[in-house]
Amino acid sequence: MRARKTFLVICFAGLLLAVTAVASELALRVSGHISTASIHAISNADFVRVPGMFEPNQSVEETPHPKLHYHATINSLGYRGPEFQRIRPPHVVRILCLGDSGTFGQFVNDEETLSANLERMLQQEGISVEVINGGVPGTTIVDQVEILQRSLSLAPDIVILTFSENDITDLEAEPSQFAALAENRRVKGRTGLKTVYELVRDTALFNYFLKVRATWNTYSAPHVSTGVLISSPEDSETRHEQLWANYSHHLEIMLQSLSSRNVRFIFNGYPTHQRIGADTFTDDRSRVQLSRAEALARNMGITTVSLLPSFRETRLTKEELYHLPYDGHANRMGYLIQAKALLPAVRESIQEVRNSSPASRP
Repeated sequence: MRARKTFLVICFAGLLLAVTAVASELALRVSGHISTASIHAISNADFVRVPGMFEPNQSVEETPHPKLHYHATINSLGYRGPEFQRIRPPHVVRILCLGDSGTFGQFVNDEETLSANLERMLQQEGISVEVINGGVPGTTIVDQVEILQRSLSLAPDIVILTFSENDITDLEAEPSQFAALAENRRVKGRTGLKTVYELVRDTALFNYFLKVRATWNTYSAPHVSTGVLISSPEDSETRHEQLWANYSHHLEIMLQSLSSRNVRFIFNGYPTHQRIGADTFTDDRSRVQLSRAEALARNMGITTVSLLPSFRETRLTKEELYHLPYDGHANRMGYLIQAKALLPAVRESIQEVRNSSPASRP
């Protein structure tokens, strides 16, 4: 009798849990605040097979916010955007764009990203070119050095690295995004978990859990890494300079890797919306960080493009250039202006590529 009661209690609890889960799933879907599908990171099996960082062959309608939805495609090599051959055709100039969610094109469609705009503009000029979107959300230059090493098998002629204004403070993150994605691959590959993951990954509940976990990690993570205790303005300044030294070190690694392969390098300084219109910065470090990053790149001999003048010359408001008030990423117009501002430097680099191998580059 007791066993029967226990069984009934377990069945009732299971039924209640199932009903609650279904009701929560429906409520989240109706709210429109949670995606029921998202771009998935690459698995261990594909990681050794393709150079990109995303699961190949995806086509997803992302709806992170009722006012923000976009279509994203991942090709067979694990990069966002259209298909391209793994081996670069001899007559094609290949450009690789590196960066975080701003380069990836969060909240804009495939054809509205920086790489898509650049490719379209250059092809309209009669240039045989492929522009690969190597952007991965949440990454810093530490991760982007790793992503570059994986992407060098594609034989890019030109690499464009975009500096976003969260890139310095994001270096505090532990583990790095590249390491976190490695752990993600390991967990997803466990026996049994892979099947469960395949079943739940495109549910609103699972994506809501991921959103809550990301928020928790952001606010619960220590503000200082590597055991450095910030107890005074002097300590804070020391830590800030350590982050800049880390950025400079990895930028130098990237430069040396590209220079040794005769790959042209362009540094793209992307401004935050706080620089458009009235100055809303609350500290001097943030106020000067864009110009400091651009000066760092120039002093290393890297071709550097400052986007801020081009943004300001449009006389558009920040709401017309970014997804404000919903999000601070660039909108369709913001990416269009970025691509136009980069064109002169890209054309010059393409000419250098042609001059270095004129027989194969018409």
